[in-house]
Amino acid sequence: MVKQKLNPKILLKLKKKFPKKTENALQVKLSKLSRKNKVTLNAAAEIWGKGDGFSMWGLLDEKDRESLRDKIFQVIKIKNQSNNERRKKIIDFVNYETDNKFLKLHLEEINKCYTNSCYTASFVLIIKFLEYLIVEMIKYKFPKKSKENREIYLDSSNRWRLRGFSEIIENFKKKAKGFDREEERLILRIMELSNKFKDDADNKAHSLYHIGGKKELEDKNPQQILDSIKMFFKDY
Repeated sequence: MVKQKLNPKILLKLKKKFPKKTENALQVKLSKLSRKNKVTLNAAAEIWGKGDGFSMWGLLDEKDRESLRDKIFQVIKIKNQSNNERRKKIIDFVNYETDNKFLKLHLEEINKCYTNSCYTASFVLIIKFLEYLIVEMIKYKFPKKSKENREIYLDSSNRWRLRGFSEIIENFKKKAKGFDREEERLILRIMELSNKFKDDADNKAHSLYHIGGKKELEDKNPQQILDSIKMFFKDY
């Protein structure tokens, strides 16, 4: 088994957060959290932060984030709310019927961000949600027992880490050419809309000067993508 490596930047951040704890004590706690939750050491730091009001999300790589799938979702806190804001009814900007309690929590978080005008956060969280659903689509069509099938969304040359979202989309598009015409058209449409949404979300996530706006988000119509994904799953 390959020994896990802790991101030095995460360790440094923990030292600043807990100056009275020794480096060894920090490592021990992360190891325990890692074993308990079956996640990477770096992901364990994010779980730790969930309980103590800090986040390491920006320092996680795709493998770390993949290990957190179905375990926790990043929380965006909206501080200093007035009484009126706390009583504000959450707008169902997007909805998706699911029995997965973590997906439900994630949808609630997206809608809270939209309701409270955190549109850039909404963009980023919707991409995370779409990425999960598209990987699930691939797993339904291509059982992961086959190495070739897993290669669609995982990179075997990089310790089976999750591929970038754009690469996953392109790989799925290639595979869709072998389906019947209606299913192929549906999958290609989902991939096209998701890719456009991803590109726009990336511009906002990685640019200090581009803040997402309400009209921008609504014009992208993410509900249309989710409805199309529901159509895909109804036959399975």
